[in-house]
Amino acid sequence: MSNNFYDILGVSKNSSDVDIKKAYRKQAMKYHPDKNKGDASAEKKFKEVNEAYQTLSDPGKKKQYDTFGSTKWNPFQWGGNPFGGSGWSAQGFWGFEDIFGGGSRSQNVEFDFGDLFGGMWWSANPFGSQQQHSRQEPKKKPETLDFEKTYEVPIFDMILGCKIEVSGVYGQKAKLKIPPWTKPGTKFRVKEYGKSQWSKKGNLIIKAEALMPKNISDVDAQMLERIRENVGY
Repeated sequence: MSNNFYDILGVSKNSSDVDIKKAYRKQAMKYHPDKNKGDASAEKKFKEVNEAYQTLSDPGKKKQYDTFGSTKWNPFQWGGNPFGGSGWSAQGFWGFEDIFGGGSRSQNVEFDFGDLFGGMWWSANPFGSQQQHSRQEPKKKPETLDFEKTYEVPIFDMILGCKIEVSGVYGQKAKLKIPPWTKPGTKFRVKEYGKSQWSKKGNLIIKAEALMPKNISDVDAQMLERIRENVGY
């Protein structure tokens, strides 16, 4: 019985995917266990037909089979090198168990060769060239000595302007001028009131938010109504 997958299906290397599928269905129906109960040779043939189709219907496996005559690559066959040249799989390392002394192979296992070769890793496939990449450490954000605080300023003070007292990182006090018509969320910088490191000093960043009144008298509410009618935007 032939071990050649093309002979098993009765097709040639130039056969199309459609022809390969048709041949597989024909052979599978012929040797199916349900039609050949108790026939060990038919069962064996059925398994060979399935193995042949699984290889020839997969473009990657078919190309490897056409190149090496097998889907299981031996790293020491044809003068191969387990760390160079052909013999890699896009999903894993073919013949991986041959190098490390047996065991099962998972088709989805990723092996990090960076742990072996000092921060370098390779991406390759059995039909293309290997590519070497450098593993880049994530960039760390530069530390800043600036320090941000949020102060709530009464809404009318933000409209009319005022001065507020602010505290630096180490308790130092400063007067900050809030100019008229300051919008909520505006940020102000107080130089050298932030964190310090040796001779360097950061800045204190003040974010001004609007503090809304809790209670308004009827008289004030009427006044605000008149203001709202006359204010332009």
